[in-house]
Amino acid sequence: MLAFWFCVGLAQCGLLYLLARCGRALIRKAEEERAGGRFAPPGGWPRAAMIVPVAGTHPRMADALQSLLHQDYPGLMPVLVTATAEEPAAELVRRLREDFPAVRHVVAGPADGCGQKNHNSLQGVAAVGDAADVYIFCDSTHLARPDFARCLAGPVARGEAAFSTGYHTVEPRDRRPVTLAYALSVLLMRFLQALSAFTQPWGGAMAMSRDAFERYGVAELWAHNVVDDCSLGALLQGRGVHVRLCAAALLSTEAADHSLPVWRAWMERQVLFLKFCMPGQWLLLGVLAALMALPPVCAGLALLGGLLGLGSGAASLLGLLWLAALAGALGPWRDFLPRPVPLGRWIWAFVCAAGMFVLVYLRSIPAKAIVWRDRVYTVGQGGTVLNVRRR
Repeated sequence: MLAFWFCVGLAQCGLLYLLARCGRALIRKAEEERAGGRFAPPGGWPRAAMIVPVAGTHPRMADALQSLLHQDYPGLMPVLVTATAEEPAAELVRRLREDFPAVRHVVAGPADGCGQKNHNSLQGVAAVGDAADVYIFCDSTHLARPDFARCLAGPVARGEAAFSTGYHTVEPRDRRPVTLAYALSVLLMRFLQALSAFTQPWGGAMAMSRDAFERYGVAELWAHNVVDDCSLGALLQGRGVHVRLCAAALLSTEAADHSLPVWRAWMERQVLFLKFCMPGQWLLLGVLAALMALPPVCAGLALLGGLLGLGSGAASLLGLLWLAALAGALGPWRDFLPRPVPLGRWIWAFVCAAGMFVLVYLRSIPAKAIVWRDRVYTVGQGGTVLNVRRR
């Protein structure tokens, strides 16, 4: 038994080390993409619309939207979509239009039979119509570099891919365990995106040609689904369509004093989206959850037993060896953070993230509904919305 969990621990550390290498490769790839993105495709940049569903009262939403509106993509058409004209997000859009008159504000109305974000995106597409040849979809709470839209839409504009995706990174502004664990969780997902088995569209930053949007029936898919990215990922996976990962299309999110309930709710949604839309990846996620959580539990028990004189010296030694291997594998991950974090705090954040990962995965097994903002979606096979009710 000791040998088994130690081998699992070594496999865990090996995976973390390989993922760190993926992260470094993404940085190199991003530099290459930014260098190439300075040049227009043959024939020039195609007409593009950036469709941003806007909701909630995120404290950094104004800064995030302004960063999206300062894109250097030639002739980009920004479309901000709110569910109603009375919500706080709509007032923010109206204020932004004073400084950015090119912004088009679309009021989508309440969703019926799909997620509100899907409905907002579809109404944005309907408002644009055939005035754009490329659709760029973004979230409203992440900061973007001025070249973000060009980097994201570049492969589509050059005809290299019909669909492309970016991702985001979290910049922790404090050293609290929840904040660091949230940042580490997002880093893990970002690195997994670099593996072809896990590359799929991310709804916070994805682009597609209008032709692909129509050819693959994206509007029909989203009109009955709870989520945009995982449902699209399942569709494209089934059709054998490759999604191009754009390493340079990286948004950033600042996190300070991050709340435990908010973090848990976010993780639960990510896991449940996979369960309903991509069950194969959800099962792989279960294996990953076990791989992340089993070694810390076993090592903790072994070290505690050694301190209390209840365990063998061999178990305690293996626990210490695993801890040293974990420090060696996880330490380089701190290089991707904007500020240095002590190794001990980073390891504790990993343990917290692994524990939360297992908790939300176990909770997802019997789940039949997804809670998102003020709505509860009862979801069927493939992410189809069966019923919606307000909380």
